Amino acid sequence: MLSFLLDEQISPEIAKQIARKYPEIPIFSLHTWQNGHYLGVDDETILQAAAKANLTLVTYDQKTIPPILVKLGQANLNHAGVIFIDYRSISPSNFGGLVRAIVWLWKTQNDANWQNRIVYLQPN
Repeated sequence: MLSFLLDEQISPEIAKQIARKYPEIPIFSLHTWQNGHYLGVDDETILQAAAKANLTLVTYDQKTIPPILVKLGQANLNHAGVIFIDYRSISPSNFGGLVRAIVWLWKTQNDANWQNRIVYLQPN
């Protein structure tokens, strides 16, 4: 089952709105997940913690995350999936667009195997 962990660049309001409207969708904000313990922590540690919790990371970070994914792959280590968002496709301030796109992805891809999967979130 697809469960989301929103990176710290994504407003925690997105997780709140989705949880309120769609309580069946497991979604957490890095701001509140594990009492905010992972805020400011390096991305590799976050990916490893998310994998242990079977949470797919949702992030705008297309600079530092891809090299970490390569490193994990070379070490034969798994992650629970990464969903990249492009600033030009869905602005971080477009809460409605983010909510719609995440909900659509969950509704259409919930049953897929997300281990080591990487996708780009598309606007809906």
